[in-house]
Amino acid sequence: MVRWTFFGLVSVVVVAVAISTTVHWWQTPRDKHAIEQLIGPEHRYVEVDGHRMSVAVQGSGPRTIVLMPGLATPEPILGFAPLAERLAGQNTVVTVEPFGLGLSGGTDAPRTSEAIVDETRAALRELGLDGPYVLMPHSISGLYAMWWVTHHPDEVSAVVGLDDERFTADGAQSSPDWPTWMAGVNAVGGTRDLIALDESTDYLGLVADYRESLGGADEYTPEQQDLYLRAYSWVLNPTVLDEMAWNAENVQAAESFVFPPTLPALSILAASTLEVEPEWEPAHRAAVSNPAIQPVTIMGGHHYLFHAHAAAIAEMTQQFLDDHVLTQ
Repeated sequence: MVRWTFFGLVSVVVVAVAISTTVHWWQTPRDKHAIEQLIGPEHRYVEVDGHRMSVAVQGSGPRTIVLMPGLATPEPILGFAPLAERLAGQNTVVTVEPFGLGLSGGTDAPRTSEAIVDETRAALRELGLDGPYVLMPHSISGLYAMWWVTHHPDEVSAVVGLDDERFTADGAQSSPDWPTWMAGVNAVGGTRDLIALDESTDYLGLVADYRESLGGADEYTPEQQDLYLRAYSWVLNPTVLDEMAWNAENVQAAESFVFPPTLPALSILAASTLEVEPEWEPAHRAAVSNPAIQPVTIMGGHHYLFHAHAAAIAEMTQQFLDDHVLTQ
């Protein structure tokens, strides 16, 4: 009886995994196609180091703004959409989906700041967009923007940070949020199953942050929100998990980075982040070398503050650029 019960349970698990895997592999390309259709003609692919990278280009203004997403952001182009649309009125706006995110492919290259920056630079060259660029990083991309500024200063005309990361002692010692075996769970549709469960129970809190921030924004249709959250089903892939594993070393590499005194840099911090990260604001102020053109401001709202506050951020950004960055 025990033996048959054991074999029965194993059979149930095997069948469940097979069904989950089949659904995931069938549904994922359909979700990605729906996202492509929703983004529209601004979306395209470029080849970088033999892999396909997803980007969106909007507007044709004299300044090129590069939107850089946070760690494991499910679908950056949809996430940045309201902000990008507003900025594109007077600028050329490029949203880059680094390898592992959104509709981009994966890569085996180590996820160091240097590699991610070089891949982004290569994508911009493939698009025929020359610098200097206005970098607009969110969250972990602040580390990559600081690397860019430090190692390729002639390519950057300004930085506008969206609650972006700097060196902190805590970040330099942190461990990955997800174990590497999650890539296997992700590949067989486990993440998709957990999200479906979470959307009905909210027990695990996997998508609570995204649901909260998107839900506070009137500009996201139910379809956009649904596709954005469904993109989480494939984001815990080996490329993104490797980026998580490199996070502490990338933070450590940024310890001595400060903005050049001639570089305009606006840091917009989310009040909610300051409540849980005591080093966050001091770390941003430590990177300032010229307060006259490198202000730090605090905005009430979620870490993904550009979801609900796209209009205010776009207006603030445009005024800052008009005041401090000459057009070519």
